[in-house]
Amino acid sequence: MSIPLHTYSSTPKERIVGINGRLLQEGDYLLPELRVEQITPDGVVFSYKKYRFSHGL
Repeated sequence: MSIPLHTYSSTPKERIVGINGRLLQEGDYLLPELRVEQITPDGVVFSYKKYRFSHGL
């Protein structure tokens, strides 16, 4: 997974992450069942089925 773009803001609607050539916001799906739950100041929190995991920068 390549994350070349990570933009954090205190306003959730302004948070953006670039993953594998796609721009995503919180709540978007990278793949079926793989959701961007939260964009944090130092990474991204994902959910997959019932699991949550983070990817730091």
